[in-house]
Amino acid sequence: MQSPFRILGESDSRPDSFHDCHVHGLRWKADRFTFTIDLQYIVEWVQPIDPSRGYRFWISEARLTFRDVDDLKLSMDWSGTSLDAQMETIRVLKSRATPAGLSQRNYEVVFSTPEGSISLWSTGYELALLEKPLLSEVSSIVP
Repeated sequence: MQSPFRILGESDSRPDSFHDCHVHGLRWKADRFTFTIDLQYIVEWVQPIDPSRGYRFWISEARLTFRDVDDLKLSMDWSGTSLDAQMETIRVLKSRATPAGLSQRNYEVVFSTPEGSISLWSTGYELALLEKPLLSEVSSIVP
C-alpha cells in the first residue's frame, strides 16, 4: 500500500470539502472495522483571475478511511450511466455513544453521479493524501 504524502484529520477535511471529488474505489477491512473510499480529493479550488476562464483545482489521489464502522448501507444505481462516481457532500446526521462509551456519528456520503448514498456509523475518519497535489483545469486527474 502506498505511503501517504500527508494525513488530514477531520478539522482539515470537513465533510463539506468533498464536493465534486471523483471516487474510484470502495474497500473495507472487516477485522479492523474500517471502510475506505479511494478518491481524487480537491485540495483547493483556484478562482479564475480572468472571468472567461473556469476554476482550476489542486488535486491529489487520496484515501478516506472511516474507523470503527458499523451499520453500513450502500445504495447506488448506475442504470443508464457510465461507471463513474462523484461525491456531492458528506453529512453528519446523528451521534450516539457506543457500548464502550465512544462517540459515534452517522455519516451520509451523498453522490451526484450516480444517484446514491453510503450511510455508516463511525468514530471518525482521516484523509490520506497519497501524492503531492497537482494543478488541473478539470476537477479530476485522468488515471
